[in-house]
Amino acid sequence: MRAPVYIYDPTITDKQSKVRGIGRYLQILRENAPSDWIFTDHLKGIPSHSVLIQPFYTFYQPPLITKRITDHQIAVIHDVVPLKYPEHYPIGIKAFFYSLIERYHLHLYDHFITDSETSKEDITHYLKIKKEKISVIYPTLANCFWEHSTHRSLPSDYCLYVGDGTWNKNLSTLARAIKKTNITCIFAGKIFSDPNPEHYTHPWQLDLQLFFKEAMNDKRFIFAGYVTDKELLNLYVQAKLNILLSHDEGFGFSYVEAGSLGCPSLLGDRPIFHEIAGTNAAFVDETSPEKIAAALTSLVGDTDRLNQLSVGALEQSIKYNNESFKKRLHEVVYPY
Repeated sequence: MRAPVYIYDPTITDKQSKVRGIGRYLQILRENAPSDWIFTDHLKGIPSHSVLIQPFYTFYQPPLITKRITDHQIAVIHDVVPLKYPEHYPIGIKAFFYSLIERYHLHLYDHFITDSETSKEDITHYLKIKKEKISVIYPTLANCFWEHSTHRSLPSDYCLYVGDGTWNKNLSTLARAIKKTNITCIFAGKIFSDPNPEHYTHPWQLDLQLFFKEAMNDKRFIFAGYVTDKELLNLYVQAKLNILLSHDEGFGFSYVEAGSLGCPSLLGDRPIFHEIAGTNAAFVDETSPEKIAAALTSLVGDTDRLNQLSVGALEQSIKYNNESFKKRLHEVVYPY
């Protein structure tokens, strides 16, 4: 008889977590995990003869566990972006102390899951975890993307950015590029509910502050803020182009989300995006506002190229279907 599986789920009591990245990933787990897997935020109630899955391993907060509580423990590390770029993610004494504790407690986990081969290489390099202890499980999408009944027709004239505003998202460069064009871009995500640059003074938000300053009082920038799943689907369906020009990522959700709806993407010329998109996207040097502006202008005026990218993105997105995710999840959790 297989051991029961418990997934730690802070969204049960922390409602704010539902609108962060952790909420989307837990939604995917809930929709695709076997029906007998248990989601809980009560660690003390988990029996020792079971499997524990920690779906978000963090490095700058108190550790979830400081001792072994189950026979088999698995942690999900989505990426190590803050560890790779410490100059853009400065930390104080408390966070530094937590990072030491978190690294120390890595040994409590028997196996690790991550979102891409690129992220696996980073984890091996920066955390010194052996490759054989890390499994890549490409995330799938929430069911609403696979079950949608909305069909792409003649797109509107806007481009779309979906995500948050951390440094790696490269938003200030995108803003400078948009200002060199006559293209309107909609920004969807909770962080865009408040575009006042003076509200973003944390060291990790300096690029976001610069972005809002660049975009201030400019009609080419439309801030949708938090949107429902239905609203997000409609934004993708009607967008001429999805934009994701990050310096680095662990995956690239907006590319797959957009692709599942036939929306083409312009991506940063980074290894992670070549891994996720293959040849089914347009790529550009994400450090150059001039090259981004030229790529945007060229793409939005090239219907044939957009249609080609649309078909390719749709085909590519199917590789991240929920059946593949379920199969890999089962293989990793039950390896024997």
